[in-house]
Amino acid sequence: MGINRIENKSLIKKIKNLVKPILWGLPIVGDNMRSKSLQKNYSVEIKLLRGEHHNENTHRSIIHFSLNRAASQYVRKILARCATENSMVTVSWAEYAFDTKFPYLDNLSIREMKKYQCLFKPNGYLFSVFGGMVEGIEELEKYRIILMVRDPRDVLVSEYYSYGYAHKAPSRRGNKYDDFMKLRLKTLHTTIDQYAFSECDRLLNTYQRYIDKLLNRYSQVYVTRYEDMIADYQNWLTELLNYFELKASSALLQSLFEESRSLKPEKENIFEHNRKGMAGDYKEKLQAETIDFLNNRFFPILEKFGYK
Repeated sequence: MGINRIENKSLIKKIKNLVKPILWGLPIVGDNMRSKSLQKNYSVEIKLLRGEHHNENTHRSIIHFSLNRAASQYVRKILARCATENSMVTVSWAEYAFDTKFPYLDNLSIREMKKYQCLFKPNGYLFSVFGGMVEGIEELEKYRIILMVRDPRDVLVSEYYSYGYAHKAPSRRGNKYDDFMKLRLKTLHTTIDQYAFSECDRLLNTYQRYIDKLLNRYSQVYVTRYEDMIADYQNWLTELLNYFELKASSALLQSLFEESRSLKPEKENIFEHNRKGMAGDYKEKLQAETIDFLNNRFFPILEKFGYK
């Protein structure tokens, strides 16, 4: 009886996954479904945009900066669960932008950011996660900041597999779908070494902006590395929570420690978001001349963050 119930639930889930994209494509039904989905997943963001969300919590707000393919979503979920236990509210502007016409804030100039300054509050919130430096946040010194980085050579390798195979596409009803699919097709029509050559300057600029606009200007930035998390998760998490003065129950900590085992899959799968979970993967995936080129191109970054 129990087995039949499980099988029925699995069948229903499969049917829903097949039918949902069709319904979303219908003019009236799709609009209604999209509206309900946005309200469910981004209720806080929508209320902040309307000026209707407030949190009386006095804990200094945290802003989480990172890089795509540096476990940004994984760490976002960890921080969000810990923030909730501390009565803080998580705000995900980049995720909201991914599915809507809201802009990626890290792509805006200081002038363009002026209209969005009111979306940041110095107390009671976790703003997570941004894949690049957001300039123009008023009184950034009042926030606690985490910057999580990863070896740029590994980032490029991980990006190649993510954009080509694993990363889900944005909603068609936003304004990011076409650009994403162009990037996916471009990636699928290049080799991994060609991708590394063509995208290294873009990634270098992201690192450099973090150094120039964040690390060189603000002293309260907590810098941590993907590699440190992979090597010793428990110590990495303990130090992170201590720095940000976030309390975590023993039940939550135990759950996080158990879930961390998934950071290193038993075998590589290019269609999974967490494809391999190891440091130094670029040594296996890239040709020697590509590695030499990246070593020279990223030399200041490798030296700055201890990747030499």
